[in-house]
Amino acid sequence: MSELLFELIGVAVRRREGLSREPTEKEWQELYQAAGRQALTGVCFAAVQQLKTQGMPIPKALFMQWLSAAIKIQQRNEAMNKWSAELCQNILADNIPCCVLKGQAVAALYDEPLRLLRLSGDIDAWMITDHRKVIDWGNQHGGIWFFDYHHADLSGFHDVDVELHYRPTLSRNLLRNAKLQRWFRKEREALVVNREQMGFPVPRPDFDLILTLNHNFWHLLYEGVGLRQMMDLYYVLRHGLPAEEREKAKQLVRRFSLQRFCGASMWVLQEVFGLEREYMLDEPDEAAGRFLLSEIMKAGNFGKYDKRLKQGRYSNRLKLMASWLKHTSRLFRQYPVDVMWTPFGIVYISLWRRFFS
Repeated sequence: MSELLFELIGVAVRRREGLSREPTEKEWQELYQAAGRQALTGVCFAAVQQLKTQGMPIPKALFMQWLSAAIKIQQRNEAMNKWSAELCQNILADNIPCCVLKGQAVAALYDEPLRLLRLSGDIDAWMITDHRKVIDWGNQHGGIWFFDYHHADLSGFHDVDVELHYRPTLSRNLLRNAKLQRWFRKEREALVVNREQMGFPVPRPDFDLILTLNHNFWHLLYEGVGLRQMMDLYYVLRHGLPAEEREKAKQLVRRFSLQRFCGASMWVLQEVFGLEREYMLDEPDEAAGRFLLSEIMKAGNFGKYDKRLKQGRYSNRLKLMASWLKHTSRLFRQYPVDVMWTPFGIVYISLWRRFFS
């Protein structure tokens, strides 16, 4: 089933004309479910539509179910783009520089019609100022119901979750984290560019790449990463990063010690999405890539379908920490340095709110 799913994704991103064979009715149902586990229901529907126009029979009830889900995703994206612009306008009106991170910013790099079929999550905005000012601003504009080392959660903004970041991304490897935070502080507003057609500022290409790569690695170490996040990286590399900036991007990958995960990602992007060598930042690492793809298929989107992670792990801090450490220990052979840093990073980030905020 994984091979058929990869072929369906290949059709969606225009790297394939069709499937190698006609799926059975049961296999179509399994494809729909597999796409859902990877948060690619909408993207894969674009492939289903194309296959249907080519004459491939698709169960009618399933097609209508898939169509309905895709329409809802599209409508949600239209609203998310509008709300992202509104949020940034509100922040900028108070003379605080900002940009939209991940989600809607990356979706703008997708090919048509996929950019409105990418399953949206929350709105992430980087407010380029001190964390206290971010929290004060949030409390004046709906209220902050939670904050941590990374971001503050805004209440009451339409019907969408909003994360106001004072740190665009982070790492439990405290050496990498220190380098990242220094880069953000030094570059600040220079890391942001305006995208007028979207109506809100977005990350500069090299910044976008490091955000996406580190974000994916964080989630692999934290709980699991899915194909939607890998597709984001695919489009950042193909459409977001100009050829003349690739050498600079490679240097940043080395600077932040992300080479191993980058090589694994290049292999996955080559195997699943057909990424050409000219867009790659490193040689594909087959051994690390096979391991990464295996984890992706077992865990699904953000690890939500990983049967190895026990239910109820969020019920208290001890269970959560034990779950994190058990999950991370499986990655030791691939990423020993980051696994060894994990307990120290967990403690530091957990204590920050109590002692340093």
